[in-house]
Amino acid sequence: MKKHTEFTFNLPALRIMENEHHLLRYLMADWHPIVLSFERNAYTIEQGYQAIQLLRTKMMEFLDPFQNHLKKEEEYLFPLLSQYVGNEQGPVLAVEEEHKEIEAYIGHFLHHTNGDVKELSLQQMKDIVRDVGEAFEVITFHFVKEESVIFPMVKEILSPTEQYTLFEKLYSSII
Repeated sequence: MKKHTEFTFNLPALRIMENEHHLLRYLMADWHPIVLSFERNAYTIEQGYQAIQLLRTKMMEFLDPFQNHLKKEEEYLFPLLSQYVGNEQGPVLAVEEEHKEIEAYIGHFLHHTNGDVKELSLQQMKDIVRDVGEAFEVITFHFVKEESVIFPMVKEILSPTEQYTLFEKLYSSII
């Protein structure tokens, strides 16, 4: 079984995207334990206040690189693939829809934690944090889908010239 730090693809454009997935998984591993602790009822209300504020901070730190990654996919990768497979149905549309779903979950969490969290009950905090848990699940499966469906399409469908052009466009940091 492949370790999360190993690369599957040799194509430079895909190596960039896969490397970004590794970074984002690493960042997710920093905030997901907080979500799990809320799910396991591990916090008192005072601990919950601290945990939800820490989670908000970690989500804000995660959001910038994550959105930068999505932007690269939406501006360069998906339009290029859509020329061959379309975007009105199928895998490209599916992953684009997941982008919206993930951003909605994270946005909902950030919206509801923007004020004084001490006005929230422990149950309200758990309900709000559930959005971050859902985002984690969607992101996890989203990366698997990209790595098992979208990335192989890039390798098989795009010409060497298109692959190189894609590499040039993707070659930038998300942090």
